[in-house]
Amino acid sequence: MGDALRVEQLQLRFAGLVALDEVSLRVAEGAIVSLIGPNGAGKTSLVNCVTGYYRPQGGKVFLYEDDVTRIPTHRLARLGVARTYQNIELFDGLSVVDNLMLGRHTRMTTGLWRGGCYTKAARTEELRQREVVEELVDFLELTAVRKAAVGVLPYGLRKRVDLGRALALEPRLLILDEPMAGMNLEEKEDIARFVLEARAARGLSVLLIEHDMGVVMDLSDHVVVLDFGRLIASGPPDAVRSDPKVIEAYIGERAMAGRPEAGGPVS
Repeated sequence: MGDALRVEQLQLRFAGLVALDEVSLRVAEGAIVSLIGPNGAGKTSLVNCVTGYYRPQGGKVFLYEDDVTRIPTHRLARLGVARTYQNIELFDGLSVVDNLMLGRHTRMTTGLWRGGCYTKAARTEELRQREVVEELVDFLELTAVRKAAVGVLPYGLRKRVDLGRALALEPRLLILDEPMAGMNLEEKEDIARFVLEARAARGLSVLLIEHDMGVVMDLSDHVVVLDFGRLIASGPPDAVRSDPKVIEAYIGERAMAGRPEAGGPVS
């Protein structure tokens, strides 16, 4: 198995602030790799470099061995990179199905003219794309709300739709930026189940940013830890959890003692 994603010596600065200091990581094909660290450690900055939102001052980003460091975001989507965001970025006035249909834009071939005129070819393609979307609706157990406007749905269901729109791109690499933030236990379990089932069914590789250490330890094949823009640990979940540098920077001694309040983020 090769690497779905490889980041080499990534450097990112904002004026005098070093956001990423020669950070390297890899996501093996079919693996779930979690990226953790205190607030402000550089996790989202790294993801923004990987997905083309930021231009790093140094280092390289490889997607399946192809250098994509300078490739714009819309081209990365066509190459099979999809992501979700910390804040839900959906169209509240559109239905669940229509929001998922937006995730199919990289698969559309009819073009602007035929789509605008709604030709027979455009109608045929829309039906074909809607079949794919309806399969996602069933997979994510959204059938009961498929026609509802996303803006009126409970938070947990909107996060599920957000995941669905990313899956609608049929990505090879799925990047999830705190997909379970603000959820209760049952909602977290649902999202975790969908991620695992999607990986098994679609052969996804996943880069996950998550603060819930229980989720990280249960889902991850590999864990990478950042602190102040520097990589301080990388390895299997159990090894990372017991690393003294990780305990000091992020998890805390109470987590190691197994106390109920342990495992949360450091603010």
